[in-house]
Amino acid sequence: MNSFFRKLVSCAAFAACVPAALFAQEKVSAEAAVVRNPVGVDLSAPLADVPAETPSEPAPAAAVPAPKETFPEARRAFIFECEPKDFSEISYAAAVENLIAAYEKNTGRRLVPAEKKKAALKLYTASGRGLATPKALVRAVRAALEKRGFARDAILLVDQSERNLRLAGYLPPFRKKNDFFWEGSPVAALDTERFYNKKWFYENSLPSREAAAGTETDWEDIADERKSFLPVPLLFDVDFWINLPVACDSQALGVSAALGNATLWNASNQKRFLDNPANAVHMAVSIATIPEFRRTFELTILSLEKYQFIGGPVFNENYTLSENRLWLSANPVVLDFLMWRRMNEARSRRGYEQILPEPALFASASRGEYSLGSCVFGDLKLIRVDAR
Repeated sequence: MNSFFRKLVSCAAFAACVPAALFAQEKVSAEAAVVRNPVGVDLSAPLADVPAETPSEPAPAAAVPAPKETFPEARRAFIFECEPKDFSEISYAAAVENLIAAYEKNTGRRLVPAEKKKAALKLYTASGRGLATPKALVRAVRAALEKRGFARDAILLVDQSERNLRLAGYLPPFRKKNDFFWEGSPVAALDTERFYNKKWFYENSLPSREAAAGTETDWEDIADERKSFLPVPLLFDVDFWINLPVACDSQALGVSAALGNATLWNASNQKRFLDNPANAVHMAVSIATIPEFRRTFELTILSLEKYQFIGGPVFNENYTLSENRLWLSANPVVLDFLMWRRMNEARSRRGYEQILPEPALFASASRGEYSLGSCVFGDLKLIRVDAR
């Protein structure tokens, strides 16, 4: 851990202020999870435990005076939910615009161009075309940002793997010169090595299995292979970025959705964490609490058009479900927690073991001064948004 703080260049202030306890792995018992938020929930009443506010008729945006902008910690107390009738382009466009408008109204935060005049959308394509961020969702979010003043070519689409971006259809099947665009928006495939900087990385003190087994002979190579480089465009090149994950179960994190897409699937060399839950949780929380990361990570929009409850991240349609539901929140922890409950419910119905004990990610990411958001429903406010 000390090595991480020493090596994360330009983050001396971060190293000085983050308590070591933040990264201590905490295992939460299944009994504690049940007491806090019951797992056996009725999915037809998706957030029955969360205080809800459902406006009878949304007022025109011009007629609603925007409140004073809240601090990021206050913004994380909201969950916005919308239930579109289907997942067509038209339905996504209306739902996303209404969700973002509700977020702006309730937080005072305007998603408009600022100093950089650029924004980014973090996609998920690690599971291939079958379980990738829906294109209709990307178009809808991009249209909402264009409406707020961003140029289309100033909205960057980001994901870790060029190969997966091509498989998912966000890039052409075969590389050609200057083909890193999707419908007019630039695409940043982080593993092309044009978007990482050697000064910005997370370093885990434990080597990979290959290095530990002695198959690596160059100690400098071993040191480098412990590093996971951070997505520089998201930290420094945009005013803010929006996370567009797809949820699946994860051996590394328990649930790979909002926080996993923002961290594990945003850094280089992430394969070394996929079968190591302890290191994966530390890595996710460490990266997500870097000040530069927190400053630009605006919110997550999670579509339940398709999610997978067994076998992730390898796509298997036999274990996927769909709900006509979208969530928007600046709190990635509660979105992952909600998906964990859903996955356990689905596993129980089909006779499979649940994901227990409760993944350590939730406690680690929601504790103390550097919390990424609460997953205790009493701390949160649900706002249901019209889908029309």
